Amino acid sequence: MTQARSAKANLSHEERTSTEPRDKGLHRVILEEVTRVNDTIRTFKFAIRNATGINFLPGQWLDVHVPGIAKAGGFTITSSPRDAVPTYTDARSNLFLELAIQKSPDNPPAAWLWQPAETIIGKELSVRVGGSFVWPPPGVNLGTISRAVFIAGGVGINPLISILSVILKEDPSLEVSLMYSTKLHSISPKPTEVLFLPRILELFSSALSNDRSKNRIELFFTGSEEDSEYPNLSGVLGSLNTPDLPVVISPDRMTSLDLSIAVGSKEEQRSSVFYVCGPPTMTDEITKFLRREYNVGKDRVLCEKWW
Repeated sequence: MTQARSAKANLSHEERTSTEPRDKGLHRVILEEVTRVNDTIRTFKFAIRNATGINFLPGQWLDVHVPGIAKAGGFTITSSPRDAVPTYTDARSNLFLELAIQKSPDNPPAAWLWQPAETIIGKELSVRVGGSFVWPPPGVNLGTISRAVFIAGGVGINPLISILSVILKEDPSLEVSLMYSTKLHSISPKPTEVLFLPRILELFSSALSNDRSKNRIELFFTGSEEDSEYPNLSGVLGSLNTPDLPVVISPDRMTSLDLSIAVGSKEEQRSSVFYVCGPPTMTDEITKFLRREYNVGKDRVLCEKWW
């Protein structure tokens, strides 16, 4: 880790993101639901009390102010923008935002949210929208884009699930590929223990009716570093009905060959945009690889960095 990155890691979320765009006003929300994904991740549903809703772009995050803690936490919005504004729903009382938050005792806002669910459900919090890692890609003419490749590592899937929920439901002309690498928490994992896997498969399944025959999902699953056994991948998709989905599963990390295949031909590369979000080392290596090996322009390789 470089000294600059180490120093930045000691800053608060608001200090780290001080140069990022963010809304001026705060919004009041109520914590309505807490759902366990696995031992280290929970999802949180926040009811929006503002009748006009909360506008945001897919991929953005929230400054989250929790009771009794002075500094805000920063967490990516994992729900769709259509869930947060009355334009898309007749039931204004159902407007909501969703976050997926990893257990982090050293992060005070995250630790507050990781209290027993019964002690925090119903609590009021204040949130502010911010961030520039968004769809559509800033400064890019969408008329020149026919492919979008999303590369996620671990909770780096968070901003991408919001983007995918918009593209796969609202832009049938776009070819979509997802490369998702994550650590499994048991030798025989359930699909619901993989963050957003059921939702991903549902989104891609629903898009099949739009003749998205070139869409592709690649899942790279590994066990814990302490575990010498590979996880049993046969059951990951077994309970989900996905016979028509082009899903490839690998019990290993993604490689440069996997990335090269995703880049495709020169013609495909010219019409592609790449979104990368994951741990620092992974994100840095992949963005450098795309720019160095394939000369993909900076405006066509977008990455989210929270460090």
